[in-house]
Amino acid sequence: MKKHLLVGLLAITGCVIVIACNNKQDMSTRTKFPWVANVTAPRNYPVEVKYGFVGFGQGQKYPIMSSFANAGIGISKGEVSFADLDGEGLDMPNHLEVLWLSYTERKFYKADIAFSERLQTKILNSFREGYYNKFTKKQEAYSCFLVTLLPGGKIWLYLNGTARYSLVCDTLQADTINMELGDFDKDALLVDSTVEDYCKGNLNEEQAVNLKKNGVPYELWSKYQERFNYDSKFEFEDKNSKLDSNTIVYEYINGEFNYACDGVKVEDRSRPKQLYLKWNVADTTYTGEFFFDEQEMLDAFSKGFKNKAANARGTFMVKVSKYNNRFDIYLQVGDNKYYLKNSQIDVFKVTPENEKDDDHLFYWNYEGEEVRKYIGA
Repeated sequence: MKKHLLVGLLAITGCVIVIACNNKQDMSTRTKFPWVANVTAPRNYPVEVKYGFVGFGQGQKYPIMSSFANAGIGISKGEVSFADLDGEGLDMPNHLEVLWLSYTERKFYKADIAFSERLQTKILNSFREGYYNKFTKKQEAYSCFLVTLLPGGKIWLYLNGTARYSLVCDTLQADTINMELGDFDKDALLVDSTVEDYCKGNLNEEQAVNLKKNGVPYELWSKYQERFNYDSKFEFEDKNSKLDSNTIVYEYINGEFNYACDGVKVEDRSRPKQLYLKWNVADTTYTGEFFFDEQEMLDAFSKGFKNKAANARGTFMVKVSKYNNRFDIYLQVGDNKYYLKNSQIDVFKVTPENEKDDDHLFYWNYEGEEVRKYIGA
C-alpha cells in the first residue's frame, strides 16, 4: 500500500519544535523571541560539524549541538524544547561561526560571518509577522533558526515553524581550509588515518552510489536558488468539484515549505517539488499528492523563463479529469506550454461507504512505493 508521504511530512513538522511562550508583548515592537538553532545538509551530501555557534545580542552565542547533518535542505531534524526558557526569549541571530567537513568533497570549510543589517532586519520582521496556520487555525511563530551547509561552502539560512519553512538567506559563503584529521576530531584517527578514508567510510550505500553516479554537481544548487514570477492554477473537468483552498501545500525545490493560505508574503517563488491538495465532489473527498520529476522541473522553468527581460508571468497548471484519474500538468508562459509528464501521482478517495477502510488509494501512476528523490535536496 502506498503511503501518504506528504501528510506524514506535515505531521512531522508539527512535532519538531516545542516552544512555550506566554509573552503578550506587542509584536510590532518586540525584539526578543524564543528560538532554537539547528544545522542540516543535503541528504546525499552529508557533513560533520566540529563546532557551530549562532551569535545573538551583544556577543552571546547559541551552540548548535548536532554533529552529523544530512536531513535535507531546509529540514530541521530532531525535537527540541524551549519550555524552560526564562523571560521573553532571545535577541535575533546576528552572527555565525561554523567549521565542518564535507564527506563527499573531502574538504573542510570554515565560516565566521557577521550578518548584514538588511539580513538582521529581514529575520526580525519574519519573527514579528509570523503566519496564520489554517491547518491549526492559529497564528504561528517561527521557532527554529536553521543553518543549511551545502557543497562548495555555500550556507543557506532558514526560519522554520509548524508547516512552514522559509529561506531567508542563500548568499553566505564559507572558506576552504586545510586541517589534519586528528585536529578535526582526535577520535577519528581510531577509525581511519586519512581524511579520504574517513569520509568514504562515513557515506552510506545510497550516498556512495549517488556520488559515483552524479559527483558533486555544484551548479545544481544554483538552479535550486532560482525564483520565478508565476501563479498556480487548478482546473477540474467535473464542474461539481470544489477545491479545498485551506489544504493546498507546496514543497519547493529550494527547501521552502508552506500552505498556500498561510498569509506569508511571498514574492517570486522557487520551482515546486511536491504539491498536496484536496477537493470534494458531493460527499466524496479526493486527496492528491504530486511528486514532480527533478530534471523535468528544472528544464521546464529554464525554458519557460529563458527570456526574463520580458518579465512574463507564468502559470503552473494542474488539470484534473472528469473521473479524477488523469492529470495534465504544465507550466505556461505566454503562449508556450511545458508539460510535466514524468510526475508521480497518488490520489486517495474517501466516501461515506469506505471511510472506515484502511486503504483509500484510488489512483497512482508508478510502480512500487518509492518516490524519486532529488539529487541535491
